Amino acid sequence: MRKISLKITLIKAINMKKLITILIAFFAIKSYSQSGSQSYYKRLFDTRGLDQWDGNSTSQDQLEFAWGVPAHMEALVLMYEKTLEKKYAETLIKCIGNTIDRRDDLRNPTLGYPIIYDYRHVSGAAWSTNHYNAVTDTGLPYSHLVHSANITYPMAKFAAIVKNNTAIQNLTYDSPTGRYAGQNYITIANDLIQKIKETLAYHEAQWYTEPGSTTIGYYKERSDNNPPIAFPGVILPFNMQSSVGRVLVQMYRATNENNYLTQINQIANFIKSNTQLNSTLGSNVWTYWKHDDLREDISHADLTAAFPYECNKYGISINGNLIYTTADINAYTKTLTKDIYISPLHIKNGVNYNGENWNIKYNINTSDPAVTPRYGTYTAYLWLYLSQYDDKTLYQIVSDLQAAKNYYSNITVFDSSITWALLSNFENLVVPVNTDHEYGEDSDWRGIANGNFDGDSDEEFVVIRNFDGLMQALEPHDRGFRQVATAKVYGGSNNWKGLAAGDFFGDSKSEIIALNDHADANENGIYVLKIENGSIVEHTRYTGWGAQSEWVGVAAGNFISGGKDDVITVRNFNKEVRVSKFVGTDMQSVYLNTLNLPASSTIKAVASGDLDKDGKDELVLLVDADDNNAIYNGIHVYRVSDSGVLTKITEFTNWGSASDWKGLAVGDIDADGAAEIIAHRNFDGDYKLFKLNGNVLSGITAEKFPVLQTKNNVMCFGNFDPSTKNEELATLRKDGGIVMFSSANVTNNVINMNNRTADPCRNELPDVLFSFLKSPSLHKEESKEIVSVK
Repeated sequence: MRKISLKITLIKAINMKKLITILIAFFAIKSYSQSGSQSYYKRLFDTRGLDQWDGNSTSQDQLEFAWGVPAHMEALVLMYEKTLEKKYAETLIKCIGNTIDRRDDLRNPTLGYPIIYDYRHVSGAAWSTNHYNAVTDTGLPYSHLVHSANITYPMAKFAAIVKNNTAIQNLTYDSPTGRYAGQNYITIANDLIQKIKETLAYHEAQWYTEPGSTTIGYYKERSDNNPPIAFPGVILPFNMQSSVGRVLVQMYRATNENNYLTQINQIANFIKSNTQLNSTLGSNVWTYWKHDDLREDISHADLTAAFPYECNKYGISINGNLIYTTADINAYTKTLTKDIYISPLHIKNGVNYNGENWNIKYNINTSDPAVTPRYGTYTAYLWLYLSQYDDKTLYQIVSDLQAAKNYYSNITVFDSSITWALLSNFENLVVPVNTDHEYGEDSDWRGIANGNFDGDSDEEFVVIRNFDGLMQALEPHDRGFRQVATAKVYGGSNNWKGLAAGDFFGDSKSEIIALNDHADANENGIYVLKIENGSIVEHTRYTGWGAQSEWVGVAAGNFISGGKDDVITVRNFNKEVRVSKFVGTDMQSVYLNTLNLPASSTIKAVASGDLDKDGKDELVLLVDADDNNAIYNGIHVYRVSDSGVLTKITEFTNWGSASDWKGLAVGDIDADGAAEIIAHRNFDGDYKLFKLNGNVLSGITAEKFPVLQTKNNVMCFGNFDPSTKNEELATLRKDGGIVMFSSANVTNNVINMNNRTADPCRNELPDVLFSFLKSPSLHKEESKEIVSVK
């Protein structure tokens, strides 16, 4: 998007509140005006202001520093590690400085932060609270090792980043205020190392080595002076051992001091000695701690796995051997993907545990429907660290959970900076952004197509299901969808085989075509519909095709010169591809093509789009064939002449006979002006991306999904989010859900400044802010302004 500058000349004074609001609008527009491709979740992270937020690090409440503030600092250090954009480091340093200023022994009473003494009357290098005492919020405070570890981990990681990158060491923290005002990064890193050493020393008395061993070590709770906790002297849970293990990994990277390596190895050996391998699933099994056999729930298991991940990611080795190998991490990955994960939106509460299984689609505990799921124990964001190991379905498993309404309504997702940072760090091809899982599992979706049905500037999509013949026109709204017209219901006696939409009538609105493979020849054929007076209505139908038609699907596009959209219908009977056009509002056949495909092959899906940027759409087919005809199994691309004749351009074939091709969509996912192909096989569940280069179709990448999550998916592309140039992918699932994906990398759209009726803020700002900017009060005589846009 070209940069937009707003020159606001105030004719009369505007009160400060309104001025600040206008400035917020300016920066929101400026943020969206960045040109070039950027991470979808990075874009969200920044536009929500998380790159500037202090994460409550100025709070007087020490409880904020147990989990919330450290999670935000971890998000910032993640974003900085990936991008090296200084703004993340600057905000991180501010948060770190604030956090250190609130350490028990460094608080400033003159600023209203009295020194804190723990239950031993010691004020040390920790952040104590009485919230987790045996009697909650009662008695003297106690400093928990896991909280100290959470807090110091992002500090240690930032120090390690700086110490290992000479190019950033002389950068200066630009803020004129705060603990580190005006200092360069290497000076800050050195101070952080010292501060972290002080915190580790504070907890040193809690460290023990296994009796009779020099290679196994662990931390315990304090037992001296009658601590106010429930389990004094107990060996800490494995997730807490891992939390401090992460700090030690980063301290070793920052200092290269061998005492950290020794302790890393001892903690790793302790965790390994209490972890078993499920040979059937290839997954790791462990409990919450050694004290009893309490299950390790999802929200603690991911922290336990995070320390092994850190060791492997940063190549921590002893005597030339990795402390944690890639095979070790693969086993942790499979703990989620093979053990905890049951099926789409259905997960166990913990490791090797069936006592509580949450079906998120229906929001019930399937182990005991009378008992409400313990939502707080299903937090899963740290599992995303394992996204790039052997089982790459993990990213989409976790993303699918977090995008579901029954999940994010009960667990914080959209206000969690660490969640967005992790999603940004590990996204690949597509990310789920809108969902609706309230449709039933018996829906049997049969078609989806994009179009402009309500006459506005945005695209919508139309869907049809076989269960009851329900046809709806929908658009994204908030995190779900809403109808843009009254639905039509045909009843359950039909056999729908696809939808297409386009401006067939030349009225600048989209009409709809549906194929019905009805057993009754009088019902079998092509149905033309439109949206009229806010309702989906049937315009006409072309039936009598016969029960042997075996319709595959229908595609719409600019195939024949003339300015209106045309129609291609495909059926397996004689492998026929019919090209038709509309004359007025009547459909007329232009040419019937018979494809040279084996009789035993099956055309599975059809879609169209402009693959080569020549202004006309190409036709894409998916074909299943047996191994004797493998040269036909796969993707076929055709050019359509003005006379309706198909010419093969290219193909991508020789896939196995077990492929079972299903989903197909063609659209501009990378915003380069040429459409790409996403094809899906039931065999492996992948969404495979292909791009046409000249006359060669190249496989670019694939997004991995669990097979059941994408089984029998129906899909289409469309520009449903007008703030980006990328087209989104709308999918219909076998379990009844509707899931829309954005490209993992998005390009901001150019605001159409030639349209004087278009408001540049309409699609770029939150509704509340936009409403304020358009409110009558802002245009009253006392607050007039002139706005010029360049």
